[in-house]
Amino acid sequence: MDTPPRAECNLPIVESLASAIAVAHTAARVRWPDLAVAAERFADEIVRRLGADFDPAALASIVTDDVYLAIACLDGDPRAIAHLDADYLSEVERAARKVRASDAQAADVRGHLHRVLFTSEPGRVSGLAGFAGRGDLRGYIRVIATRELVRLVERGKREEPIDTLLDELDVSRAPELSLLYARHGSEIGAALRSAIDALDERSRAVLRYSMVSGWSVDRIGELYDVHRSTAGRWLAQARDELGALIRREVASRLAIPVEEVDSIVREVQSKVDVSLLRIL
Repeated sequence: MDTPPRAECNLPIVESLASAIAVAHTAARVRWPDLAVAAERFADEIVRRLGADFDPAALASIVTDDVYLAIACLDGDPRAIAHLDADYLSEVERAARKVRASDAQAADVRGHLHRVLFTSEPGRVSGLAGFAGRGDLRGYIRVIATRELVRLVERGKREEPIDTLLDELDVSRAPELSLLYARHGSEIGAALRSAIDALDERSRAVLRYSMVSGWSVDRIGELYDVHRSTAGRWLAQARDELGALIRREVASRLAIPVEEVDSIVREVQSKVDVSLLRIL
């Protein structure tokens, strides 16, 4: 293995550390018999994660079995990823119960964790690559999950009720719909409410943020920790989903021509479009 780039390292320390890493590699293979991380790969990663603490005493404080699993996951070993999903990401559910997050919020964080753990981005290495082993992987994941769940729970507390979004999407003042609304106003209102209520939590939230609160896609993206283009795509998807739901709800309540149903959908979607264009 390569010697570390530190002038003060001497040969006995390097040899002692190499021997300790070899022992740790053997122990990790016993712990994870179905995973294969080459000895050189393991040694290089241990040295990188040790950083300046280049000595056997520092190695003794590292949970090397978990580092071995993290390396196998980063290498794309499907068995390692299955172990992570089955044995470690359950920490999301435990953290969710602790902070009283909803099942939907836990599902969002579980999906988000995969990106955080496996994907490096400009200015941020992936969580598994940054995991130094100074503490077990389960606790490391629990900390990340708890932080994200708290953020989601707090965000949920700030979300506005359906009525505010319903007001923004009101079609009663549209001239081409005035006669239709005069005849079926209550049914159309109920259909709009049901359609909004049927949206998934994230779609409903991003529509509120853009239409009611006037947030930019940058701000929405920052809240969800995604790029602005992703936030913009979510808004566009919410628009299309809302249109499909309105079409279904109106059709189930009213026996009116298809073109009149489509007029309602177009009016609502145009309001979303105006909001999206404004914040873009």
